[in-house]
Amino acid sequence: LGAAGKVSTKADVYSYRILLLEVFTRRKPTDESFNGDFTLRQWVAEAFPLAISDVIDGHLLKQSNSEVVSHHAAEGHLLKQNNSGTVLNELLVMIMETGLSCSRKAPTERMGMKE
Repeated sequence: LGAAGKVSTKADVYSYRILLLEVFTRRKPTDESFNGDFTLRQWVAEAFPLAISDVIDGHLLKQSNSEVVSHHAAEGHLLKQNNSGTVLNELLVMIMETGLSCSRKAPTERMGMKE
């Protein structure tokens, strides 16, 4: 439901944002570190894009880094260890960019579900 209590795709987009940001940061919007005007979205936005790995769950980074290397090696891709980190970082930036885009304050500024 949107702020006006009506069902809309813009409310669904906002909920999707909550899910993306929560899953990848392992933080909830109700976390004690977010109070007043400082929100989960603001925390991620301040790190975006250069320091995005600072807000990503560390366990996810460790697990994903080894899985990215293994997955690409299994498919015959030749990625060096340092390049796999670049690929992972680019993917994380795209995911968090989607989360930030879906969470703009005004529903009319949020990306649509088809995007």
